[in-house]
Amino acid sequence: MGWVRWSVMAAVLMATAAAWGQEVRRLEPVVVTATKVETPQERLGASVTVITEEELRTYNYTRIEDALRTVPGVEIQRSGSLGKTTSIRIRGTGSSQLQVLVDGMRVKSPTLGSLDLSELSLDAIERIEVVRGPQSTLHGADAIGGVVNIITKKGQGPPHGSVFVGGGSYETFREQADLGGAFRGFNARLSASRYDSGGQFDNDDSDQTSFAGRLGYDFPWKGDLSLSGRYAKANTDLPIHTTSPRTVFDPNSQQQTETWLYNLTYKQPLFRWWDTSLRYGQWWNNAGFQDPEPPAADAPGTVTQINTRRREFELLNSFHLGRWDTFTLGAEHRNERGRNRGAFREEINTISLFGQNEVRLFDRIFLAGGLRWEDNDVFGDEVTPRMSAAVVIKETGTKIRGGWGKGFRAPSINDLFFPEFGNPALNPERSESYEFGADQKVWQNRVRFGATYFHNEFRDLIQFVFNPVTFTFLPFNVAGARSQGIEAYAEVEPLDWLLLYANYTLTDTRDTTTGRDLRRFARHRWNTGVTLTPLERLSLFAQAHVVSSQEESATAGRNPGYHRIDVGGTYQLVGRVGALERIEFTARVENLTDEVYDEVQGFRALGWNALVGLRAAFR
Repeated sequence: MGWVRWSVMAAVLMATAAAWGQEVRRLEPVVVTATKVETPQERLGASVTVITEEELRTYNYTRIEDALRTVPGVEIQRSGSLGKTTSIRIRGTGSSQLQVLVDGMRVKSPTLGSLDLSELSLDAIERIEVVRGPQSTLHGADAIGGVVNIITKKGQGPPHGSVFVGGGSYETFREQADLGGAFRGFNARLSASRYDSGGQFDNDDSDQTSFAGRLGYDFPWKGDLSLSGRYAKANTDLPIHTTSPRTVFDPNSQQQTETWLYNLTYKQPLFRWWDTSLRYGQWWNNAGFQDPEPPAADAPGTVTQINTRRREFELLNSFHLGRWDTFTLGAEHRNERGRNRGAFREEINTISLFGQNEVRLFDRIFLAGGLRWEDNDVFGDEVTPRMSAAVVIKETGTKIRGGWGKGFRAPSINDLFFPEFGNPALNPERSESYEFGADQKVWQNRVRFGATYFHNEFRDLIQFVFNPVTFTFLPFNVAGARSQGIEAYAEVEPLDWLLLYANYTLTDTRDTTTGRDLRRFARHRWNTGVTLTPLERLSLFAQAHVVSSQEESATAGRNPGYHRIDVGGTYQLVGRVGALERIEFTARVENLTDEVYDEVQGFRALGWNALVGLRAAFR
């Protein structure tokens, strides 16, 4: 059988040689988050990752946090089973120091100052843009570490849709359906989903019902009117009462969240040199929490209800001077309100003006600079500048880039006003950051790699300090910190049906007040994977995540590092039959080696688990 083995090897080598002689044609992603206007990624000085709808489908992701885990510089931490609190951090900045958007609308809690990623579903998503580094110049408060923008898909083409039904480990079930298309000037994309999970402990169930979509009309005079929206309602059991000094379980603690938003946007080119857009949106989040005391305690327990709302209005104008200069001028008004039933009701108004200029020289040198003035009716105003540059050497496939900027994080409503624990005299947290890096493409674009160095300095960080007079903890601007590190990535496509990728992030953090590492930041983080399509009907993937240990606290010590391996694929069972385009069998197995670990210390992550299903597409 030796000749068979050598024949196969020869065929593979010949196919590889032939493939490497052909250039891989990849469309350069168009990004809006980094500049507020559509810009090819090649022209950006910022570090940007775009997660496409195709990638979401290829890896059979069911949760948005899993799609973000593979991005360099990004840390995802979920407190246990599906549906539990999930945070995102970027480059050593906390979850309150980055901005998360849906179609440009802020979706972080005005009271907490952070976002629970479990509230967001994967419905009707065209792409997710992750911009790392300070973005306060364009996106205002809290965009110190970066911005994540979830962009809703626009309906296109003849009517089409899909239905997915799946089930798996931990009594998990998931259903999803979507429908889209366009007719004359009208377009629509609608999606709905539901998941249920039994969790791994008693009182560990969770479920979520979600709807999302976008309706639009393209006017003959090139105007574009769109209305996008999302709604999610979740019920979550909370099995853990406390993790310190040991994990104590809770038999009846529960939480309900209801979140919805809409964005109304009109875009219009007034002249060849002047584009304008208007956006108005609202976001609501209602969260209820109940933790009854055991009957023997004869106590009322804890019941809270927190309702929050945000309204945003934005006017954006872009002026084009030929092919080499674009000046963007914008204004924004934001109203945020939080109400904790029986405790407080507060409201904050913010107005902003910002400008940015992009200069393109010889289609090789791309310079950008901007300035934002933001006035908050509680703590006053703040000015944040940013500059970036990119140089593209087309003959060698090289791009050199870098940037510098300042940012700030606004105190949350809870920081300012929570009874007996708030401090209205707080100032914003402030930062100064810079980065520089390079990207390289070789062998007809089949090998792509690059690296970035980043450095962040933080001051006036808000921390709770014990007051010996009132015996309470109050927030003050007392701390300083820094984070620095390296992001490196590589992608190799030796064959049209084979992709290998890897990335590594070094994050060195330090609390400059105590000299200790910042809490819950892993120093080393690796992601690697392979995707292959050996047959037209079959695609397979494997992904590995490796995370080093991280500081938890001076008393709890360090949370050990861990690895996680996920595998899966998609197989087409049936091809086109009438209106039925295809039926696919999908599978995703997470934590293949049944690793025992905590992403957040004290909250056990899921062991080996799988979700399999059927997906039918119609057109």
